[in-house]
Amino acid sequence: MEPNRGTKPRTERERQLLRFLCAGKADAAIRKSVARRLADYSWRDADHEILFEAMGELLAREPRHILSELPAAVTRRGFPDIACDWLAEDSGMDSADAMETVEELLRAS
Repeated sequence: MEPNRGTKPRTERERQLLRFLCAGKADAAIRKSVARRLADYSWRDADHEILFEAMGELLAREPRHILSELPAAVTRRGFPDIACDWLAEDSGMDSADAMETVEELLRAS
């Protein structure tokens, strides 16, 4: 479990969850559950929201496909300048951390 998660800025927690969705640590059911819970979340960072929406169409695929196909998906949405490379970094989260962080963000929004 990740220490001091609640002291991180909201945008950093959003970044961690986006990385988690792209990583292969969690099974597809957990990733879909996280995505489903975030569907009505008010993203603090507009780029994060765009990335999340583009990920939605790719979540059924393997994480490596999400990372390789996300730049094109974001570009098709009209945002070719949004960086995606940082999503390949480790989120530092396990499934329990991700679900807890989702709940914290939903309470804060």
